[in-house]
Amino acid sequence: MKLAFISDIHGNFDALKAVMLDIKKNKAEKIFCLGDIINYYYEPHKCIDLLIKNNVKCVKGNHENIFFKTLKSKKKAEIYSKMYGNSVFNNFKILKKRHILFLKSLNAQLKFSIDKEKFFLTHASPWSINFYFYPNIKKKWFDKLADYNFKYFIFGHTHIPMKKYIKKKKILINPGSVGQPRINSVKAHWLLFDSSSKKFTLKKTDYSLKKIKKQIFKYDSNNMRLLKYFK
Repeated sequence: MKLAFISDIHGNFDALKAVMLDIKKNKAEKIFCLGDIINYYYEPHKCIDLLIKNNVKCVKGNHENIFFKTLKSKKKAEIYSKMYGNSVFNNFKILKKRHILFLKSLNAQLKFSIDKEKFFLTHASPWSINFYFYPNIKKKWFDKLADYNFKYFIFGHTHIPMKKYIKKKKILINPGSVGQPRINSVKAHWLLFDSSSKKFTLKKTDYSLKKIKKQIFKYDSNNMRLLKYFK
C-alpha cells in the first residue's frame, strides 16, 4: 500500500492540484493532510473542495485555529491580516458554510496502524500546535518523542522537508509545504510512503507560478514578502 502525506497548502490551489495529479501518478491509495489548508493565499475554497473530493483525511493546523479566531473578532482579523495578508479577509467572502463546517470538523491528531506499525499525525507536535520541529532544534525535543508508543511521526508546520531518526528506532518526517516552501525551492513538496518496502520518499512537484504571483500582486500589492517564496 502507498500513502501520500501533504501539508501547509495555504490556499495555493494550483500547487495542490499539481500535487494531487502527481500523487495519482504514483498510485497512492490513501492521502493525509497535516493542516494549514488556508491563509496566505487566495483559493482555500477550491483546496477544501479538492481535498473532500479525493477523500483526504485531514488534521487541523494553527491557521485553522486562527481562522475561527478571526470569525469572532474583527480586531484579530486586522492583526492577522498584517501577518498573513488579505487572505484573512478573503476567507470571509469566499468560504461557504460547507467549507467552514469541514474546517470545524478537523481534529488535532490522527493515529492509525499499517501492518502493525503505528503512525502519529499532527500539524506541529503532540504537545502544541504552534511548536516548530526545525531540523536543527535541540536533541531533547526529538528524544521526547521516544516516549510515545508510535514508530512514525508525520508533522508539518515548518514548511521544511525533513527526515529524522529518533534513537534509531523511530522516525519523524515532515513532507514540507505544498503551497509555500521555505527552502531553496519553488516546487510543491509532499511525502510518499510504500508500506511494502517501508520506504519514505520526499517528493517535489513542478507547477506554474504564474497565477499565484498574479494573485499576490492583485490582493497584496503592499505585502510583497508573500512573493519571496516563489522567486
